[in-house]
Amino acid sequence: MKVYKLKSVNTNYNPLDLVEDIIIANNWEYERDSSNNIHVEVAGEWCDYQLSYGINEDHNLLYISCVLDINIPENRFKDVYSFLFSLNERLLVGHFEIWSDQSWPILKQSFPIPTNQSLCKNQLEQASLLALRECEKFYPAFQIFAWDNKDVKSTLQHLMLETHGEV
Repeated sequence: MKVYKLKSVNTNYNPLDLVEDIIIANNWEYERDSSNNIHVEVAGEWCDYQLSYGINEDHNLLYISCVLDINIPENRFKDVYSFLFSLNERLLVGHFEIWSDQSWPILKQSFPIPTNQSLCKNQLEQASLLALRECEKFYPAFQIFAWDNKDVKSTLQHLMLETHGEV
């Protein structure tokens, strides 16, 4: 098997600067931490979402994570992985997992940063919107799973009824 080596990210170009421009254009409050990651809270229909953006320089990836403001109770942990597996099959990009420290669902997505090229603002806007849409779409399923004590199959059936009922 042939192994290819890619050049690392152009250090003069940082996609997070474009992310920051998008955040400022939307008048969202944000923080850029000491690791150069960006954190922003965005109001959704179901909750306020915590979006975080960062760069994985080893693999030339931009990552976006979005935390849902709902806590998965400990008594649901035994079923949570089959629930996540079923949800992840329905995602367009990325995957859900449970943030172990807080028991919050988190959507994680990664996008390659083209070598010797740059991501455009429109790509970053679309990636951010996709993350928020996926979180909005699946938030009710997490809520039902966490608080209605329904099994995974019943929760997903309810989700499908909600989705098919929209115009």
